[in-house]
Amino acid sequence: MSSDATSSEGSIDPASDTATPQNDEGATGQVVENVERTAAELRDDGQDRGTLRDVANSLGISSAVALRALRESDEIKPQMIRRVRETAERLRFPLEELSEETEHRGVVAVLVNTMRNTWISDLVRAIRIELTATGRTAVVVPTRRRVPEYPVAADTDAIENLVHLGVDGFLMISDLADMDSVLEAAGNRPLVGIGCSQEFVGRFDTVRIDDEVGQGLLVDHLVSLGHREIAHIGGVGAAVARERADAFRKAMERHGLGELARVEPGDFTEQVGQTAGDMLLRGSRVPTAVTCANDVTAVGLLSAARDAGFSVPEELAVAGYGNTSLASSGISQVTSVDPNSDRLGALAAQFLVDRVSGDEAPPRDVAVAPSLVVRRTSSAGPRPETTRRKRISVD
Repeated sequence: MSSDATSSEGSIDPASDTATPQNDEGATGQVVENVERTAAELRDDGQDRGTLRDVANSLGISSAVALRALRESDEIKPQMIRRVRETAERLRFPLEELSEETEHRGVVAVLVNTMRNTWISDLVRAIRIELTATGRTAVVVPTRRRVPEYPVAADTDAIENLVHLGVDGFLMISDLADMDSVLEAAGNRPLVGIGCSQEFVGRFDTVRIDDEVGQGLLVDHLVSLGHREIAHIGGVGAAVARERADAFRKAMERHGLGELARVEPGDFTEQVGQTAGDMLLRGSRVPTAVTCANDVTAVGLLSAARDAGFSVPEELAVAGYGNTSLASSGISQVTSVDPNSDRLGALAAQFLVDRVSGDEAPPRDVAVAPSLVVRRTSSAGPRPETTRRKRISVD
């Protein structure tokens, strides 16, 4: 996903791949606003026509209900259907956009839950390159934030809107909340998952990072340097995080170090890297090396190590996951697993194009092998004195 499934605090401009500040006055409205911008891109013909949101707002109903009414769904009362259609005609909403058989427009919706993770930005770039070669356009659409007040319905409403606007299909980066509802909303449009959990293998086409290979590369590298007390920060939140932590444990067991494997619970944020790092470095059993669920967490761990007085890599080796620009920056220089984002994005786009073209083969699953990029943070093995790790008193 993922490589990562992280929280988003900004809306995504489909044209720019960047996050912009937003307030919290209704998450559903914020997603619909992005969908309306997408609608404008798809049907820009110079005419001043009403949008689906205009129709829904005029009647005080959701966009999803308005869509069902305009399609004369059996679950909507005839009186409501009549009111919605009259409002749509008054607002000059293009009813032809709502046909189940809407002609494909060569537009693919890329569902993301953040753009602050540069791994996702890398994926989107690769997707766009592949789709452009087939004459298609990728439109980035934000999905749910990791806060309780953000309703799953906001995602499904957005997806239903996009279906009725004629998108070819969906590329989903990482897992979304309530996948059953997401798949129902997507209807007959194909969906391909990128970096999502293995639990979805067989339900739709999936392209994912082979985390067993990735964690194996990290542990092999650290063990070759002489590290035995190795910890991992992750395993919380998205299913991918748990799978990555399990892969770490399995790699440690392969080296006969299963009893020494430690997982400090955390998600994919820098704050967690700092907090979990503080817990590890101030404990009674301090590791000599730590792997992290992603590069963002690794940067947080570096801050914790600096605050605790540990030199990296002499007293603590640190490794991330994702090989993002954070890892390769001149300041951090973090050893990291490169997930081969170009390959992930290109494969996923190819799978979707195949489905749009009529491929009805059983769902495919490809685990892309990552590689290891060694940098400064793990360029040396543990010093002899690390067998008697420094202790920091906690008042």
